[in-house]
Amino acid sequence: MDKSFLYALLTALIWGFAPALEKMGLSGKIDPYAAVVIRNIPVAVIGLAGLFFVGRIGSITEIETKTLLFLVAGGLVAGLAGQYTFYAALKGGHPSVVVPVTATYPLVAMVISILFLGDSFTWQKLAGVLLVVGGVILLK
Repeated sequence: MDKSFLYALLTALIWGFAPALEKMGLSGKIDPYAAVVIRNIPVAVIGLAGLFFVGRIGSITEIETKTLLFLVAGGLVAGLAGQYTFYAALKGGHPSVVVPVTATYPLVAMVISILFLGDSFTWQKLAGVLLVVGGVILLK
């Protein structure tokens, strides 16, 4: 089995487990935005400490400005705006519905990739999109 496939499976397990913890955390009196900020503090601190301890902290200074801007924009869009809307949905909804609906984000990525990044359109991709959309409709 391919190493990247194993990482993908591990990611699915981790990301599948996290919403249960987050739903329990959101069940109290907490604003979803405050929850996003609290969630990201240890990620930033441990991430920077990790770069330091493995000797890669200097690699930050080697990042090109364009690369840095795109990564920061991605972080703001996904890590702040996306995480906030996910927490708002999770706080008021059922994880068994919220998580699968939000997990359709690859559809958006596929459309953007085709329209703006030059990815190819195939009938297989269209069939996959229709199956995912059908699944989301069944959850509603």
